[in-house]
Amino acid sequence: MSKTIQVKGASEELRSRLATSAERNYRSLNQEALARIEFSFDIEDALMSGVHQKWIDEALATTFRPGSIARLKRIAAQAKSAK
Repeated sequence: MSKTIQVKGASEELRSRLATSAERNYRSLNQEALARIEFSFDIEDALMSGVHQKWIDEALATTFRPGSIARLKRIAAQAKSAK
């Protein structure tokens, strides 16, 4: 079952760009909007995977970026004071 979402407040320029891209990709306006939304999440996931992998590699190598321990201590102190 397909759900419908509506985007309000999009500029005419954005709508035009989306329509041009949809035509170029042989998609409907709706299909193009969905594809672009999904793609934005794919990019976000890929970027976060890279960040997470960097943290894992750093932990496994037992080498830390300069100031990383001090930074973690500052974050922990801020978290405690926020309670």
